[in-house]
Amino acid sequence: MRVTVKYITLARQVIASIEKGHIEANSKLPSLRVFCQLHYISMTTALACYRYLEQHDYIIAEYKKGYYVQPKKTEKRIVNFPTFQSSVRTKVIRPELQADVIGRPSLATAQLDAKLIDDAMLKRSFRAITKQADFTLKYDESQGNQRLREQLSKHFNSQGFSCPHEDLVITHGCLDAVLMALECVSKPGDVIAITSPCYSGLLDLLSVLDRAILEIPSTAEGIELKQLEQAMKGKKITACLLTANHQNPTGHSLSNQQKQQLVELATQYKIPIIEDDVFREISHQRTIPLPLKYFDQHGWVMWCSSVSKTLAPGLRIGWCLPGRFKNKYIQQRMIRTLGHNQPIQLALADYIANEYYAAHIKKVNRALAVHCSDYIEFLQLHLPKESEIFIPNGGLVLWIKISKVNTEKLTTILLQQGIDIKSGNLFSTTKLYQDCLRLNIGQIPTEQIYSQLALLCKLVQCETNR
Repeated sequence: MRVTVKYITLARQVIASIEKGHIEANSKLPSLRVFCQLHYISMTTALACYRYLEQHDYIIAEYKKGYYVQPKKTEKRIVNFPTFQSSVRTKVIRPELQADVIGRPSLATAQLDAKLIDDAMLKRSFRAITKQADFTLKYDESQGNQRLREQLSKHFNSQGFSCPHEDLVITHGCLDAVLMALECVSKPGDVIAITSPCYSGLLDLLSVLDRAILEIPSTAEGIELKQLEQAMKGKKITACLLTANHQNPTGHSLSNQQKQQLVELATQYKIPIIEDDVFREISHQRTIPLPLKYFDQHGWVMWCSSVSKTLAPGLRIGWCLPGRFKNKYIQQRMIRTLGHNQPIQLALADYIANEYYAAHIKKVNRALAVHCSDYIEFLQLHLPKESEIFIPNGGLVLWIKISKVNTEKLTTILLQQGIDIKSGNLFSTTKLYQDCLRLNIGQIPTEQIYSQLALLCKLVQCETNR
């Protein structure tokens, strides 16, 4: 007769409680010492039990904080992205920009719920820096405040990604970092390769800068590398503008193998890659993925990011690691501005130095993983069965494909009801995504949000039943 060891028996009891909902996702488990007392076991047995639960993805350990229940994994289905032969689009005309509605929960704008912003610790850091003896309101360094660059460097080094502070340049958010990168490596009329679909803000930026666009098809695994290499080899493109982690609008990420292949292609053909990596740290998994820049040995990747999605959009602080284009990038920054808001830079540096930022990221990611599962569960229950939802590993958006539904018309109808979503056509220069839409999942799913989702699903059902 086979005897099950004590720690496995206990672990299975905990698993049963988690799966039945008696222990909620994201909740904290008893400390090892308390667990020993509850079950009259040794510390060795308790530790073995928790390690077993970790190995089977039921709990996650947080340094100096304890053990937390992992959100349930949503079953993934392969989403079939459109296949097409890439062609250059010149003189791209974009829809007129509309200001986002401020002050109400929105399913359209990819940003954190106001309740997830760490107001208390941010305010503490703002108060702290004004009391420092060296606090001034003079012009700052041309690359941005050194204290902030040093803290960012330490933060990213802790994630296994080398980010020398002397090579960082502070910007007014990520989009500003991308804009300056584009102006460093291209001129009006040049062709920029992007993934299809692509974040609408980047398409708008390319249009304003008069850059031509080459959309490269997405795949379930990432990007169609064969077509991209053909474009590089044939000198059809001047640069690439890509997102490798939790891409907006689809939420999908490249594998480390694809990231390495991309960087090798850029190096081989001497084509710069501008990496928009603003969603990387918003991970629904246990680890934060590596950027393309990690694999860059020769400086062909210009890595851009910010705290707008992870912490607070109102801070307007971003950065770029421009690689071999560093001097030109700094010159571009000096022409555009004499510096950035020094108090905000110092406050953010203090916030990171006190490890508030690292703690905030973990807390937000735990919450967003749960929220993402809640959104998907509701949508899968109420949308037509043939609908496809791309299950992301991170980020703030869901990409949904609904056959037979014109999402542009759906968006107009919902807007009349005070509900904002983004239709698929906004994320491409083609007409390939008329049956797709993007939803923001950064909002905490409340009764109001669920009622908005319910109306969306109801309208979709009516449309598909015609």
